[in-house]
Amino acid sequence: MDKLLEKGFDVRVFDKVEPLQKNVDWFRGDLLNDGDVSDACEDIEVIFHLGAIADVNVALSNPEGCLMVNENGLIKLLNVTVKKKVEHVILASTIWVYGNAKGTVDEDCPIPMPDHIYTKTKIGQEHLLYCWHKLYGLPYTILRYGIPYGPRMRPNLAIATFVQKAMRREPIAIFGDGEQGRCFIYVEDLAEGNVAALKNEGKNEAFNLAGREFVTINQIVKSLEEIFGRIKTEYKPARPGDFRGTLVSIEKAKRILNWDPRTNFLDGLRKYIESSGGV
Repeated sequence: MDKLLEKGFDVRVFDKVEPLQKNVDWFRGDLLNDGDVSDACEDIEVIFHLGAIADVNVALSNPEGCLMVNENGLIKLLNVTVKKKVEHVILASTIWVYGNAKGTVDEDCPIPMPDHIYTKTKIGQEHLLYCWHKLYGLPYTILRYGIPYGPRMRPNLAIATFVQKAMRREPIAIFGDGEQGRCFIYVEDLAEGNVAALKNEGKNEAFNLAGREFVTINQIVKSLEEIFGRIKTEYKPARPGDFRGTLVSIEKAKRILNWDPRTNFLDGLRKYIESSGGV
């Protein structure tokens, strides 16, 4: 949102919660309410669809709710976009769709059967967008996010939790062996990637928007130790269906969208800690 405003776009936010920015048109509503969705899409040219159950633990504890919001919510939106003649829908998907693929994955890799309800719904969202394009000609772009981190990140995400534990000198719990990891993407770099997806060259394509580094949970702790000193860790059993992570190619986004993340993991981590009142 910040990057869109910086570049002079008029922005409408459709959400139940009021946005932090006051210079946007806030439409308060529910994604599962047909009337709210229809009203919110009036006179809109491009939609960035980020509305979803994104917490994998919530998805696991309430799979029916996850399916309802992520897939049925998108169907409601897509029905309206056709009626309102929306010009472009950009979907926030995830690199989780690649599952536990080996080696480096790119956008041409086959999508395996999902092993988590959250992954199933994100694959379903991609399928729905593709179907609406084929059926109604709706232009789309799929953005497969790495794990975003940085200022204003959700407090229950691993990095945010670890930082708070480190600041309070409390032990950090690690599920499994700690060698699972992600290509974490700093939030400002991710926002720039979203803006880049507005280009005509990005229509009807999927792109990976991820960091250049594969960072394991153990490496996060080591990075925090560079900042806070020695940290106590507690290893616990792995969670069912947890995504081990894989190395993600971002060459397609570099080539077509002219996008390249600029923030390395340790610098982004320091920026986040500073924004949280840390050292």
